[in-house]
Amino acid sequence: MTELAAHPLTHVRQENGWSMADLARLVRRAAGREQLRSGVDRNRVWRWETGRATPSPGSQHLLARILDVPPGQVDTLGWPHWLPAHVEPHPFTLPGSRAAVQEVVVARMDRRAFLVLGGGALAGMARDWAVTEPGRLTGALDGRAVDPELVTWLENRTAELRTLAATSEPLVANLVDAHLSTAIRLLDQARYSEAVGLRLCSTVATLAQCAGWQRFDQSRHGGAQRYWQAALHASHLAGDRELGAGVLADLAYQATWLGQPRHAVDILGWARSRTASPAARSLLDVRRARALAQQGDAVACEKALSSAERELDRARPETTPGWVGWMSAADLASDAGRCWLDLGRPGRASSSIEAGLRLLDPGRARTRAVFLSYRAESAFAVGDVEAARVFALDATGVAAGTGAARCVRQAATVADRVGLGRWMQGAGSP
Repeated sequence: MTELAAHPLTHVRQENGWSMADLARLVRRAAGREQLRSGVDRNRVWRWETGRATPSPGSQHLLARILDVPPGQVDTLGWPHWLPAHVEPHPFTLPGSRAAVQEVVVARMDRRAFLVLGGGALAGMARDWAVTEPGRLTGALDGRAVDPELVTWLENRTAELRTLAATSEPLVANLVDAHLSTAIRLLDQARYSEAVGLRLCSTVATLAQCAGWQRFDQSRHGGAQRYWQAALHASHLAGDRELGAGVLADLAYQATWLGQPRHAVDILGWARSRTASPAARSLLDVRRARALAQQGDAVACEKALSSAERELDRARPETTPGWVGWMSAADLASDAGRCWLDLGRPGRASSSIEAGLRLLDPGRARTRAVFLSYRAESAFAVGDVEAARVFALDATGVAAGTGAARCVRQAATVADRVGLGRWMQGAGSP
């Protein structure tokens, strides 16, 4: 792993290939565009990076403009926490895993709304997870002993919360966070046997995975990454390779969603190497197909989809981990349709997505909103503008009901693309 820059601004500057003088020049130019004057020079940047000075509010505003950070983020998080600085993943050692898990308690507020782990770092983390065996877990020596009945209670509530987390209710998110904090404090401060410790780690991993999805749905991508990193480490401490593969699948899905398919393919390859569940393999293959389609690799994409179909046919409830219990023919069909759409085959995409929508569980509203958006895009791509607008309108309504910001944004983008706003103004809603 590369050595971390001493200051977030140093890291941001190095990521962009700027010298201190380059950054100072960018700040002065940004000021000029706003008809302001700035005296920032190389020495001033050096003082910021060494902690000898803090940029004025005006200079921070200019830096935020340069780095495309919303002004509200600057005021809310403060210097230097609003800077979009990537960090290195925690190593898969006992101290490293404990640090990754503890981080989600210490950082109560998402310190960054953007990605904190670069794609290459994510792929490296997946590789380290796959090749590193868990160490022996022991409890803190000076804490109070954990009552096994409390652990059982937490496990039962966690299973219930995982089911409830399929909705976007804010209160569910609060409950997940509260139970996660409790489980992490027990893991970090209490005394327990190795068996109880492993159960606590599994509980932490499941709750952190749920918390990551809740943040992902609200487009809080940096927070989602941090919780999923904690979930990966906790599942590693628990020796639960199946759950770890599921967390990597989530990180890969996020990478594809954000337009980083190459890294997603690498992550999914490592995840698949350590899971034996057919349902899990099917999901990993589907997500790999999605990433390959974004890269335009039709041959590899079709192979991945064929493998996903074979694995799903082999799936049985008794061999399916809880985190992937929702995987179904509906997901395979609609995601395959998204692949064909990305590969420029909208006719094939339309029939596949349509089949997925027919098969989809009515209770999965967020998934339905996403699939309806896909269906609108495929109809528009084949020239059926009226159908595209109907599907986009349906997607917009379903997405609004979920409260999931990413679904709302996706539906709104598709609606704008198919001219839904102009159509509604001219013809009225259907």
